[in-house]
Amino acid sequence: MNAHSRFSFFAIAAFTAFTIAFTACSGEDGKDGIAGKDAEEVNVDSLAKAIRSEVTETLWDSLYAEPYVDTIYNILFDNTYSENWMDSIRESLLDSLKDADYDSLYDQLYDSIYNDIYTQNVIRTLDAAVLLAKDDIYGAFADQYALMYKDFENQDGQAIPVPVGISVRNTCESKNKVPCRWKKIVLKAWIEGVTDTSSTTGFVNPDTTIVLGATLKFDKDYLLGLTAPKQEQYQLRAYALENDREILFFSESRPTTIHPMQVNGAELLGVENRNWWNGVWITPNMDSITTILDEVAKKLPGGTLKVYQKYADDETVIESSSRVVKAVFEVLQKRNIKYVENDGIGSNGQKINYPIEVLRSKHAVCNEFSYLVASVLEAIGFEVAIIIIPSHMFIGWHTEKGGNALEVVETTLLSNKDATFEEANEKARETFTEEVSAEAQKSGDAEVILLDAVRKYGIMPNDIP
Repeated sequence: MNAHSRFSFFAIAAFTAFTIAFTACSGEDGKDGIAGKDAEEVNVDSLAKAIRSEVTETLWDSLYAEPYVDTIYNILFDNTYSENWMDSIRESLLDSLKDADYDSLYDQLYDSIYNDIYTQNVIRTLDAAVLLAKDDIYGAFADQYALMYKDFENQDGQAIPVPVGISVRNTCESKNKVPCRWKKIVLKAWIEGVTDTSSTTGFVNPDTTIVLGATLKFDKDYLLGLTAPKQEQYQLRAYALENDREILFFSESRPTTIHPMQVNGAELLGVENRNWWNGVWITPNMDSITTILDEVAKKLPGGTLKVYQKYADDETVIESSSRVVKAVFEVLQKRNIKYVENDGIGSNGQKINYPIEVLRSKHAVCNEFSYLVASVLEAIGFEVAIIIIPSHMFIGWHTEKGGNALEVVETTLLSNKDATFEEANEKARETFTEEVSAEAQKSGDAEVILLDAVRKYGIMPNDIP
């Protein structure tokens, strides 16, 4: 007879004793709370007292007396639970029976005791703790954290999930007499009213720890509606999956601050290709792009917009490419965008308006001018480069498709209505020569980022209406 069968056999025998005891309660003098043997109502206080007495004397005491039950008791509870725990659970179970109908007491008692023992046995070796709950979530990157922190590790080389995750340990050791086996775990995580519910599963073997992280999908309208940082709460729940049941063994909430889409804030140390994430602000599909491209085309020979193709009046594709970029510069220059520093937004980080917001406000700083020009050039089909040096950014492009040679333009001169494209081109060349050497790129003082590589890596533009 296996352990489960022995337990069922014992439970039935014990419950038979309970039934006899309950029948004895139905006296006719009412002292036991029952008016008579044919009465339909039971005084639950009196009945609960009788149950406590019988359970204590018959069921729980026999756990120590019956050899085969003692075996089950050892398997389930030895090295795990004390008598105090059993006393507490017993009282809790008995109290829950007060609201039960008399006819259902047998099933209710059996189901309650068995379910509790079964549930506690499933999760008794599982421990969990929050491994990381990112303090600041930046809307500009929120839905791309899985990519930003792909294969991210802490200083100890431990894989860390971002923005939130837990570690789960199965403390059971095979050397103990309690049988050990793997457990299937599911982590559910969400931010109420802000994200969907993420569900991640994993398996944890005996005497092993695993990490489970949540990939949260943020509500677009929530992020777009933020104009200042907002405090929210992660909700974390971990369950053991057993026989198609979810048995909760870990529950916790953690605070976080969510920042608007217009903030480029500090991320965790160790993020690779951090500057590549400027690519989320380069938005070739923005509103107004069609109008801008139509205006650019009107400034070109035959009213035709070509990319990496030679116009009849030019000798090379390189000349034709510069002709197109010049037309883009002049069309955007007529938008009369002024160089104006952004107001703060209450977040730790730099506020950056998206190109569509720059066109509406007619205000920009150096990186915002660069994102605007890069957005138009990417929409046309140019191979765009972002050039970053200390405290400044400007834009370049491959002069021929698939080539290595770059031309550059100083985008801040868009704010000067008297500046020519040729002047912007020459100024950027001077800066590039002075600041962007091989040594500067190696030391990190300068970086040339190819937008094609950024997109192939998976960094996509944010959709800002």
